[in-house]
Amino acid sequence: MNIVDWLNVLRFYMVIFGLHGILLVMDRAIRRVLPSRYYRNFWVMNKLKNHDLLNVNLWIDSDSIDYENLFPDEKEKIINAANQILKHKFQLAGSGYFDFGEDINWQQDVKTKHKWENKFYSELNIEASYNSGIDVKTTWELNRFHHAVILARAYWLTSDTNYRQELIDQCLDWISKNPCPYGINWTSAMEVSIRSINLLFALLIITAKDKTTSAIPEILFNSIVEHGSYIKRNLEIGSKNGRLVSGNHLISNYSALACIGLTLSGLRQSRELIRIGLAGLDIEVKRQILPDGLHYESSLSYHKLVLEMLLITGVLAQKCGEKLSLKYKQSVSKMCDAVIVMTRPDGQLPMIGDDDGGRLAILSGYYLNRLDDNRDILSLGAILLNRDDLRFLCRDNLRELFWVTGPECFSTFSQALENFVIPECKQYEYGGLCVLQNRDRKDFILFRTGWPEFGAPTGHRHNDLLSTEIWLNGTPITVDPGTLTYTSDFKTRNELRSTKSHATVSLNSDEQNLIKLNRPFDLISKTTAGKVHISHSNELITIEGTALWTQLMSHKRIVSYAPKSGILTIEDTINEADNACWNWPLFPGVDSFESTILTKLELSEKYEFFKFASSYGVASDSKILRFAGKTKKQAIVKFIFKSSKDISKNLNNDLLMVS
Repeated sequence: MNIVDWLNVLRFYMVIFGLHGILLVMDRAIRRVLPSRYYRNFWVMNKLKNHDLLNVNLWIDSDSIDYENLFPDEKEKIINAANQILKHKFQLAGSGYFDFGEDINWQQDVKTKHKWENKFYSELNIEASYNSGIDVKTTWELNRFHHAVILARAYWLTSDTNYRQELIDQCLDWISKNPCPYGINWTSAMEVSIRSINLLFALLIITAKDKTTSAIPEILFNSIVEHGSYIKRNLEIGSKNGRLVSGNHLISNYSALACIGLTLSGLRQSRELIRIGLAGLDIEVKRQILPDGLHYESSLSYHKLVLEMLLITGVLAQKCGEKLSLKYKQSVSKMCDAVIVMTRPDGQLPMIGDDDGGRLAILSGYYLNRLDDNRDILSLGAILLNRDDLRFLCRDNLRELFWVTGPECFSTFSQALENFVIPECKQYEYGGLCVLQNRDRKDFILFRTGWPEFGAPTGHRHNDLLSTEIWLNGTPITVDPGTLTYTSDFKTRNELRSTKSHATVSLNSDEQNLIKLNRPFDLISKTTAGKVHISHSNELITIEGTALWTQLMSHKRIVSYAPKSGILTIEDTINEADNACWNWPLFPGVDSFESTILTKLELSEKYEFFKFASSYGVASDSKILRFAGKTKKQAIVKFIFKSSKDISKNLNNDLLMVS
């Protein structure tokens, strides 16, 4: 960073920390210029004393019988998962169980067996592992300690102390092998943040069961305090060309600081942690949440992750009597709405942009045991925002809420009557997405019409302008490819975020934005979005978007949808390109592309095998259909999709309308 960027960061720290921010920026600067063998001497941590006197805020004032009555199918799932963890078999995101053996190596990539060195955290060079097959996220995923909450819940449900002891033993083993701040598990403040929140929830559940903290060794609470101190010194904020750069990582940092202060209220610094965390979240909500409610990193997966952070922190703050700003609540409310509107007929969010399946705290299951249902998270929004429509929507999905609030608020869900109204057409102008749908017919069309502007990060963005995900009559047709990897394989990462892997048009065999092989989190802007035009009547909804590749070369796409019959037409106009290729990535299991194609062009047709990332690190076989042709100066191609055969009464009229 240059001097302007350093001054920018200094102003940021002083807004959050006051005069103490000067010392933190000095610490940050010294860490960059001073060899670590000298800098590490500056690393001193305060220790807790007499943790039995520590005030621990509890929210689960209930009994295991209450939980079993409310969720009769959950206890067995929790115990089965906990029994796997007793054997040191852990779930890593969507990749299934991995056996870590009797002596857990917390610093190993279990897939490649690569072991990270136990160096001082600023000495480790993660980028040296890039494009080698090694994926640091595999190591980090285990060390987020999502499994700790499962062990704690199994103890809470059964009173079997083996689960509590296993949790404590694993924590003690982790602390001995990962002293702060040494090793790969101290190189990212986001990983430290997520781990601290999972450890907090696990210890809170144990304390709620025991009605005391006496069974929990003091060193575990000391470790959480260390996590908080580390986060303060390593907030994930930067500056480039005089502009502050922040994203979901920084929100996780603030969320963790606030949660530590809110739950461990007996800490001397608890008030400071709460103030820093909530003030920081207020600032980042204004920066990162767009006026239409979408998160500005162009990824629905990260939108959901950020929403989870804001909801959990907000609910805990509200229970502790902390006042949240109006902007905070308004932004969270719009984010909840966006999740509902953009949920597909199968209950999933489309994998727009990067998707690594990241979670803050998995409170309603343990990966494969968890129902993949967004309503578990949205139930937190019902409480935070006091919204009856969210209560009505989530009334049968309160597993997540139980571990944050207990069951005392559940009656308000059963009494809720107001239903959430799903619009047939919803434009997210600032986030650059449009949704067309008919929930009764199970039709769903997601159209990428633009990208966030005003300096929004591009690290998790894909080359997906004018791409279209389609579900008709509950049947998927096209799909976003998802994200298979971040840093282990650049070729695969770049392929899945390329224009040719999205349901849009490639011009002159080029990319919408420049992708460089060795820069996995950069897209160098080239193509811009034109103005979006929408017309909406009872019979037909039409959305027009444009991708301006150069001053002359462009792609215009008009999406027309008749909600009564489900007829969908996509019309593409290409200007000033020599050739074009229409890419249609098909949902796994879809073998053919059924549409009527109207054009004067001669188009070649070719199916190719396609890697669809069903979850991070897990590929499913699929197909992608490509239509290619020479477009010369201008070309028009129209695709007409029919929802189902039972719509013949409306078919002719609607075909005339969209043609």
